[in-house]
Amino acid sequence: MARAVLTFFLFFLISECSFAQSNSSGVFRFLDITPTARTAALGGNHTGLYNGDFSLIHINPAYLSAQNSGAVSASYMNFLGGANMGFTNGAYHFEDIGTFAAGIRFMGYGEFDRLDENGNQMGNFRANDLAVTGTYSLPLSTKIRAGAGLDLIHSSYAEFRSTALAVSGGIFYQDTASHFSAGIAIRNIGGQLTTFDERREPLPMDLSVGITKKPEAFPFQLSLTLRRLTDWDLRTVGESSRPDLIDNAFRHIVFGGEAYLGENVAFRLGYDHYLHEQLKTGSDFDLAGFSIGVGFTIKDITFDFSRNSYSKLGGLTRLSVNTRLF
Repeated sequence: MARAVLTFFLFFLISECSFAQSNSSGVFRFLDITPTARTAALGGNHTGLYNGDFSLIHINPAYLSAQNSGAVSASYMNFLGGANMGFTNGAYHFEDIGTFAAGIRFMGYGEFDRLDENGNQMGNFRANDLAVTGTYSLPLSTKIRAGAGLDLIHSSYAEFRSTALAVSGGIFYQDTASHFSAGIAIRNIGGQLTTFDERREPLPMDLSVGITKKPEAFPFQLSLTLRRLTDWDLRTVGESSRPDLIDNAFRHIVFGGEAYLGENVAFRLGYDHYLHEQLKTGSDFDLAGFSIGVGFTIKDITFDFSRNSYSKLGGLTRLSVNTRLF
């Protein structure tokens, strides 16, 4: 019964996505931020990542599995302009029911001066975003899992506040014999319960499809994800005309490579072409959109670090920790 309900839910989400409008602008953009250092080092939000786990339920709820029961994770990122963002997740499996996970995403933008129209100091205010997530998954076969998630989202900027509900769903396939995995995920389908200024705005909906494959005798497992498939025209700020076909197609792709140096150390590289186009500063070679990272395990604790280049703006550094409590 649970399998039938979850499958119907996922097909409903896919049909909703098929007719959804473009969401190149909207509220709660923090929901798009890559949640962990591992995926950030691989270029972004991969939906078919080999050995994806519960720490990535914000990307694809079907990553959650019974093997994650009793595990917890936390990530921290020092964002541009002094903003800070944190993620935390935990998972537990119930026999004959399925696996559940809960997560929190928080972003604080710091304290700002409140000024009147003449520039006079009127005090201070703070701004922050928060999303609380509940996720459920279950196996459909020995190689396929399905998952669904519900998000309660809230943003507060001084006296301006907005709350929303969103649902996400995904399917994940992994074949260990061929070292291949694939996934499809639909995220952030929903709407505002309360608005900032009585004007409703779209959530950052995303439909993504991804695969990972390790070719024989090749050190890296390679990941490729096609994202924002319902929003074809990905222009950058200031672009008045549509980019050419090839350039626009590459803006929908995130690339990543991951190599394991022994059992406990990983090295990662990634590239996001859309981020590169948004942040490049000239025609010369620019590292905007490129990412790098490492991961290592000590006893039962896994540490992941990543660095994403934002060209002359600097870069973002993430730290993630994953362990099992019981």
